[in-house]
Amino acid sequence: MGALVRVAGIGAGAALLSAAAIGGGLWLAGQDPDVPETGDVHTAAPGCERIPAELVTSLLPGAVPETADHGPLSGGDSSVCSWSSADADQGARGVLRVDLSARFTDSTGEEPVSGARRTQEAYAALVPVRGEVLELPSGEGRVWRGQADGTAELAFTSDNLLVRVSYAGTSGAEPVGFETARDVTVEFAEQFGGTL
Repeated sequence: MGALVRVAGIGAGAALLSAAAIGGGLWLAGQDPDVPETGDVHTAAPGCERIPAELVTSLLPGAVPETADHGPLSGGDSSVCSWSSADADQGARGVLRVDLSARFTDSTGEEPVSGARRTQEAYAALVPVRGEVLELPSGEGRVWRGQADGTAELAFTSDNLLVRVSYAGTSGAEPVGFETARDVTVEFAEQFGGTL
């Protein structure tokens, strides 16, 4: 349980610090947040309310919201959502985190760089080579083993939106197997990806 609490705490803390740093940096620099261009399908990152509660509870019985942040991202807009659950009878615990980032077209150079291209570049920089390639409703995704036991990470894109899903789980005092963690992230990506 200690490892799961550390994973959840680190993830939530990093998200809050990152959002505060980016938002504060834009404010201090006197810059307005970036805005979408005509070709950007996603004009903002979906908020946590766009993620169906029934989907979350089907993957994490008894899930309660932990984080629901939304704010500017350098070159776009982002949301961070997380839930945790504990099954007293089974001794099972889990944390599901979803990062959504919409990247907008960059028109500052001689040649504009589309939001979709910037999203693909961010996806390529994020996913490890060792990740397993998946076919999802929105296209290709990749899932990989997280750094801690009992964790899985998954990422996929939908036009100019990058979605990253993280799951950490324990059963009793032991981390769940990677296949179990993988199944949670893949099921989420398949169902949520189909709504984008």
